[in-house]
Amino acid sequence: MASDSHAKRPIVVERRKEKGRKKTPRLTKTYDVKIIPATVGVVAETEEPPKKRVAAYCRVSTDQEAQETSLEEQMAHFNTVIAEHPDWELAGIYADEGISGTQVKHRVQFQQMIEDAKAKKIDLILTKSISRFARNVVDCLTNIRLLRNLRPPVSVYFDKERLDSLDEKAEVFLTMLASFAQEESRSIDTSDYSFPYVASWASGKELKELKDSMDTIRLTAADFLEKLETAVAERSVERMTAMEYAEKLIADKERDKTVFDNSQRNLIVNFAYKLDDRAATEELANNLAAAVAAENTEEINRLMWEAEEKIESLPDGMIGLSEMHEYGYLKDDVLPLTKEGAREWHRLGERIYPLFRDDTAGDYVSQEEIEQHDGIFGIKADAWSAILLEKNEEYLEDEYSSPDAALTVISREQALRLFDEGKQIYLIRISPWPVLVTGREEIERGSDYFQIAKEDLEKDKQKVMENSEKTPVEKLAADLDNFAFDFDFYHYKDSVEDREQAVEALKEQIQAGDVQPIREWLQAAVEESEGESTEKAAELITRLDALVKEQKLLSGSEKQFGIYQITARDPEHDYRFMNLDFVKRHGMEVNRADYELVYTEPLTEKDTLEAIYERFNIQRPTDFTGHSLSVSDVVVLNDGKSIKACYVDSIGFAELPDFFKERKMDLKKETILDEQLQEIEIFDKPGLFSNSRLRDEDVPDGLYRYDLRGSDYDPGQPILVEKTVIVNHAASVLMAEELDLGAGGRLELGEEGLNFTGGLLTVREFMEEQEHKKDGLIHGDSDQIAVEGHVGTWYAIDETEVGGEKFFLLEHEEYGDEAACVAVNEQGKLVAEDLWNGFDEDFQDAVKEYLAEKNPTSQKEEQVVPVEEESRTDDSDVPVYYESFGYAAENGEVDLYRISRQLNEECRNAIEEAIADNFDGMNLADDATKSVVEQFGMERMGYILAYTLNYNNHDGRYSHSNKEWAETTCKGERGNNIRPDWIVRSHPAVLNGFVDMYRKELEAEQQREPEKPFVQQFYVVTDLQTNPMQIEKFGDLDDAMSCYQQVPNFHLKALGVEKTPDPLPGSLDIVQCKNGIDTIVEDYKKVPGWDNPYIQNHVVALVAEALKVQDVAVAYEINDGYFHIQTSEDGYDYTLYSKDFTVMDGGIVETDEYRPVQEVMEEVLAEHGHSVSECGVISAEYLQEQSYRAETQRAEAMKEKLAAEKPAPEASISFYVAECAEFPVMGEFHDNLTLEQALEVYDKIPAERMNGIKSIGFSLEDGSIYSGMFDLMVGGEVQAEIVNHIQHYRESPLVQKAISDMKTLLEKRQASKELEERPSTRQSVREALKNRKKAQEQQSNQEQEKSKKAKKKGEMEL
Repeated sequence: MASDSHAKRPIVVERRKEKGRKKTPRLTKTYDVKIIPATVGVVAETEEPPKKRVAAYCRVSTDQEAQETSLEEQMAHFNTVIAEHPDWELAGIYADEGISGTQVKHRVQFQQMIEDAKAKKIDLILTKSISRFARNVVDCLTNIRLLRNLRPPVSVYFDKERLDSLDEKAEVFLTMLASFAQEESRSIDTSDYSFPYVASWASGKELKELKDSMDTIRLTAADFLEKLETAVAERSVERMTAMEYAEKLIADKERDKTVFDNSQRNLIVNFAYKLDDRAATEELANNLAAAVAAENTEEINRLMWEAEEKIESLPDGMIGLSEMHEYGYLKDDVLPLTKEGAREWHRLGERIYPLFRDDTAGDYVSQEEIEQHDGIFGIKADAWSAILLEKNEEYLEDEYSSPDAALTVISREQALRLFDEGKQIYLIRISPWPVLVTGREEIERGSDYFQIAKEDLEKDKQKVMENSEKTPVEKLAADLDNFAFDFDFYHYKDSVEDREQAVEALKEQIQAGDVQPIREWLQAAVEESEGESTEKAAELITRLDALVKEQKLLSGSEKQFGIYQITARDPEHDYRFMNLDFVKRHGMEVNRADYELVYTEPLTEKDTLEAIYERFNIQRPTDFTGHSLSVSDVVVLNDGKSIKACYVDSIGFAELPDFFKERKMDLKKETILDEQLQEIEIFDKPGLFSNSRLRDEDVPDGLYRYDLRGSDYDPGQPILVEKTVIVNHAASVLMAEELDLGAGGRLELGEEGLNFTGGLLTVREFMEEQEHKKDGLIHGDSDQIAVEGHVGTWYAIDETEVGGEKFFLLEHEEYGDEAACVAVNEQGKLVAEDLWNGFDEDFQDAVKEYLAEKNPTSQKEEQVVPVEEESRTDDSDVPVYYESFGYAAENGEVDLYRISRQLNEECRNAIEEAIADNFDGMNLADDATKSVVEQFGMERMGYILAYTLNYNNHDGRYSHSNKEWAETTCKGERGNNIRPDWIVRSHPAVLNGFVDMYRKELEAEQQREPEKPFVQQFYVVTDLQTNPMQIEKFGDLDDAMSCYQQVPNFHLKALGVEKTPDPLPGSLDIVQCKNGIDTIVEDYKKVPGWDNPYIQNHVVALVAEALKVQDVAVAYEINDGYFHIQTSEDGYDYTLYSKDFTVMDGGIVETDEYRPVQEVMEEVLAEHGHSVSECGVISAEYLQEQSYRAETQRAEAMKEKLAAEKPAPEASISFYVAECAEFPVMGEFHDNLTLEQALEVYDKIPAERMNGIKSIGFSLEDGSIYSGMFDLMVGGEVQAEIVNHIQHYRESPLVQKAISDMKTLLEKRQASKELEERPSTRQSVREALKNRKKAQEQQSNQEQEKSKKAKKKGEMEL
């Protein structure tokens, strides 16, 4: 906490956050110290004795002009005196201007001089007189004695009195001064008389005479001196800080012997610092000393416990009441908070107040205002007393609004929306019972999180989900039904029995195209009603017309095309104006739900995609309300037979077959990704903590959900981790790794199982961080880090980002804060070392050097160059966009909306800079508002000032008149729409004066006569030398300038103005392209009526600015060749060619600021013996083509020549085997093999451990660009067709032989395999033949049996 006082802070043991990791115990080291004896120094004869370091002190007591002259004279005098002494050197001149000498503490330069003397930087101080040195006797004596007691002593020489403070005579003189201190102790003003009187009395006497008077003087002064010492002691005590007073009490008690131990001393000092109560501190010291003397351990413990209780009862342990009082806030109605404490208590729902040094406090603040305030904060003492009572359970339950339903946490944005919908919202507080929100302002200015009944939140989420799943027709039908219900409730109840059926009937009616009755009814509602009903009915008409238009485009048989443009999107998934590659890389999809149909028209044969693109950029139809056709827009073509949707990409168009398919999206999973949860560790594994109950189906892939069970005595205190908890559910956690719950399905947390390790993270950020850790990069929780050039290991304690790259501050794991820190990047590369103050200036310098070495070209770009007034972008004519984003999206004005909001922020910054630059500590300069007005205009500047005053309306430092003006000028945005980056953060009193100046200038401007429009339209001539000339006309200068810049520079093109016909019509060229250079034509200055402010400010100035920033590429034919020049990042890039288009010379002319291309041309051509007059402009594209062609021909010729001169190397081929064909480094890899060896190795790689498809390849070495490895056989198939696709391989005998040999070897292997299988085939045939013969024998035997039976039967019959 910053404070003006230099009071010491209490001894507080602070521990670094270790994020759940146990540090290695620090070993106590002993050191063998060798004492080097002192020696007498001998100055060599050749060495010169050191010069005496002499300082001078000057002071004048007022800031009048005469006194300022006196100060200058004093300084000049001492400079001369010091220069006259060759053995003196100037140690500094210390001057206090316009400050009374009565109190030393107000004299900054005097105090600095004393500190420098203590630091042995000064040997002698010169001053004009004792009255210049001090006008207070006590301060004079104190400081002279202090300087005299230094080692070596520092003397003060008083020029007027001719007195040296180290001289014997000074002893007497100082004693005389002491006697005069008695006068001062009686409040008699001696400041103008005591020093001159004593000086004049002493100056006329010799030393002997003064010594003779000493006894008399001492007797006279003895009583005075005694009383003086008492007065000085009392005054010293009064000036002590609370801690210094406590240290004095301890010293007084321990004057003769040690009384307290270290813990008791620290307690007394901390008690004084925190409570700033001298009587209570003295009582504690006395009672504790008495208990120690009586060896009453029980009483000692009781006193220390009570004192600690009082200390700990403050809301912020890092600040005490004494610091708040020293800061300047003296009332006891609040208790002090640091910024960190203010953040924490604000997050818990308490009202926090900013405190100021003038003993005043502001109104309670929002989170943004906490960050803006640089002082300390307070919490109301009575509110804190109530909190302490609640913590001690000394409350009545019926005093609170205790909801029946379970609550869950929601964000501020959700709270505002649901509060507006009538839901009950509760503050999050440390009290057991939540507090019901009664006004919207409590949410707007409250913490980031609130509570709502879980049931209400689930209903809201279900409603959102249902709406997201409805088609546009279903949504419109439902909204029409809701409007009918609200518009005429009684008629609706009389005529509609079933609302679901009514919605379905509306849906069918819309789909059938029978919308005219609905439209007429809505139109009647618009005319008959007022207020919200009118607006809602008009909105429904717009939606109905758009839906009918889209149905006609998509379902009708008539040929049509339509243009879709993106409306509002979640910033996390915004792909407006982005190409298709960007969309895919970021895991997004192009979907109809993000777009709005802005235009439809019949499709003709001329309407190709390219023609549509050109038309809607150059000659847009008058009824087209969207922006120019751009990347991310979608063109839908209906040719009467099919529908085709095409995405406007960076180059060309891309068809979107799934554009009209419903987006499949798990809303719950999408929502939870952006939910903020607390970082934790469970048994050293990272995770997130949620007070709400989470379900597995809501959890994103890659995370594991578990529940924490609370104890029966305190359900909010987690004691177990289980997969699912129904009773005593304390929380849910999301883990990056799976937990082993053991056989019982649960883990006991104990004391070390659950650790809260950090702040809040969204689930998305947590997942990205875990992914980051898997990559092996350093992160905020990294430890055991080895640093190059340093022993031991380190761990991360802080991180920052510079130039888009992360850097980490590391502390040594063994030596901790006893050793300097180092800084590394994400890869662990050492960037800075010997850092004692975190990311300090040394770190910043080291990072700049690191980034410069890493990317030299970007260093220049990253430097922040102060913007000169002349080069500031003039945005004064850009109007403020007052409408909402929804309105902007509906009307195709999102570009205007975004540009205006960006300029609002820039204007806020410009106002703050203007105040800082033009405020001298007392007054604002007369032209303080000038730079802001010139850059942003009166309208935007007034809007930002009014916005700021409205937001800080509670601040009494703004005048009532200015607040009334702000209220009528700008209502501002409230609640969720508040933009802190538009609020000016300058001191309210100074800003109030700045507003006064702005309002005076505004009144003066309103009295001026406005400029009259002069321009009717603009025109562009493609070439002034053609007949007839081709002329295009535009209503807007931007469109005309865009067209002009697209015409090549080798044409004699022109851009001009047609004026209004009042009093007479006329036209003049404003800019022409003369010999390839765009030049402002100043004919307008010669024609009467044209040289007016409108032409100068709204045409010529804008065109000139556009020409400065445009890219230039122009080519010329010169006497002996060609010349080309174009803009580059550093200035201009030029090239000189010969007649055969060979590059002769070239380079870059660096420019720190804008230089016209013609000026650079003249300079470059002159260096090479040419002039601009000989240049004839030609097509730059033609020159580049010819140069490329010539370069290619020369390269081919050189290649042929080298090939003819250089004998071809002897070609060779070898073979390799890779376990993974795609990534050879994965698994086995063998090279330098013959083809037979390769096949052998290939067969030995088992299938069960393959990392991919194994392969055999060849490595060709023939000196060509095709030397290297190439696959020959992959997955058992020879890649002959792929290999022969490359001509070089097709013509290489070695490669062709390798293909042939591979096929031969494979055929042989196949034949051998068949031979091996053949015996088994013969065996199976033999078996079949045997079986067949056996079957035949069986059949023959059966027939013989039958024959025998038949014979017997015949015999019997006979």
